[in-house]
Amino acid sequence: MNRDNFRFLDTLRTSYGSYAGKVAICGLMSCRGDAFNPDEALSATEARTFHAWQAERLAEAGVDFLLAATLPALSEAIGLSAALSDTGMPYIISFVARPQGTLIDGTPLKDAIQRIDAEVRPKPLTYIVNCTHASIFRQALFHEVNSSPLVRLRIGGLLANTAALKPEELDDRENLVTEAPEIFGQAVGDLKNDLGMKVLGGCCGTDDRHIRQLAKRIAQ
Repeated sequence: MNRDNFRFLDTLRTSYGSYAGKVAICGLMSCRGDAFNPDEALSATEARTFHAWQAERLAEAGVDFLLAATLPALSEAIGLSAALSDTGMPYIISFVARPQGTLIDGTPLKDAIQRIDAEVRPKPLTYIVNCTHASIFRQALFHEVNSSPLVRLRIGGLLANTAALKPEELDDRENLVTEAPEIFGQAVGDLKNDLGMKVLGGCCGTDDRHIRQLAKRIAQ
């Protein structure tokens, strides 16, 4: 299934002719359990073993890079980083962040990034944050205790959702919380000029309207 997914996307990419060279295909992975519940996170050792199979299949399929996203806890993030690193592919690690500048499990962003960078070789190409509202992302990056210059250097982007709510308020929610595409596009697009973010996109609550507004804002 992993290989078939890549072949489908690669065929689609090839159909764009010369523009295909601007398109990168990501092998997307995540934690084993509930991404909003750090109590379900694997240990670093368990995560490295559990995630190795899929990481290897995606790398063999021919993806351009690997991404482990929506990670709520440091332990599984360390193991996933190791599994991705073992493939020899460039990879990115993406956390869910709280406004206090921590992962959902309470680990300060500065500690999480410093530890993975120190323990895993090769280290991640960059870090990003996903499934987090743009306003919460800003608060997290500039928190006076749990953030640091290293965090602002190593975090390169945001895949934003449209709800400025806590993970506990979003988990198992029956109704989608969204915001106007124009508001989303401005808030996320401004992260490029204000904070130098290079990877910007959408997560929960977004559709093509939000991405078009984001592209429009960046182009301006």
